Amino acid sequence: MSLESKRTEQALHHLKTLKPYDGWSHDTYLNSRGKQLVMLKRRNVPLTNTGYSAIALDNNSQCVIGVVSIIKETDDVSSCRGRVLVEKDGTVARDEREITVNLSKTVPSGSSVSGGRQTKEEKLKQEIERNRLNRERAREGLRKREHDNRQTAAVAAAPFSAENFMTKLSDEDTSQLAKLGLVFIAVVTILRIISSFKFAFNAIVLPLLILYAMQNCPANDTFDAKKELKRVLRGQHLPEGHQDKPAGDWLSRTVARVTASVAAEAATALGYEVSYFNMSGICTLATVDVPVMNLELYWIGAFGRWKYMYKTEKQLPQEHQ
Repeated sequence: MSLESKRTEQALHHLKTLKPYDGWSHDTYLNSRGKQLVMLKRRNVPLTNTGYSAIALDNNSQCVIGVVSIIKETDDVSSCRGRVLVEKDGTVARDEREITVNLSKTVPSGSSVSGGRQTKEEKLKQEIERNRLNRERAREGLRKREHDNRQTAAVAAAPFSAENFMTKLSDEDTSQLAKLGLVFIAVVTILRIISSFKFAFNAIVLPLLILYAMQNCPANDTFDAKKELKRVLRGQHLPEGHQDKPAGDWLSRTVARVTASVAAEAATALGYEVSYFNMSGICTLATVDVPVMNLELYWIGAFGRWKYMYKTEKQLPQEHQ
């Protein structure tokens, strides 16, 4: 294994230990000059549009960088110019900045997973770190809920005023109003399309369509949150040809299925919440809240099936970030 590959493996090992559920990986390609470059990916999405000669961990700042160029080399150390990709706390760098780092030419064998092998000590350390992160995420979710409950109780106890009413509305009903807003936009769009058709459609086809939808609206107990989450994590909803959709061969599909299954089971092990919003019996909006992943995912149930819509990343309060 080359020195660049060892550095990349060391950096990936560090990221997977720090953020085990973020889906860290890398991809290599040849540029127009025939040079092999590597790109860092998070949940199958590249962090940058360009590749680097290596992905490395800066031991001083504990940041993960992409090596842009070599400035100076000695027998033991390479002085490199690199771009910061991941901060020391495991968050993706938001600003594009370059730093000069000194990288050792001797990568410790214990800091990389060579050939896919790990010692018992490494596995034990990874398991302990993973459990610690899970406990921290669970406590963080509980603190957020307690904070929201206290704030809601304080607003409810305050004298009524327009300002208190808006505060209460924004704290308790913002999510529900957002869903109702989406439903309203969808209904208006459908009505505008229908209004362009003939009277026969409005008088005959539309009532039959609504009746058919009400008779085939799936029941809430037919929604399997874990199963649907696994499908989303392995990219089943993505269109053909999408860069994040697994390749069509058997091995790629199997790896994606196993990875998604493990990630979903681990994410839901500490709990998740499923809520339903029925729209007059025509269709149902299902929301899955996964605190460990800081995600809310949405499905719509209509015409006898559940269809994935989109996901949003939840923002924690400033004092808990």
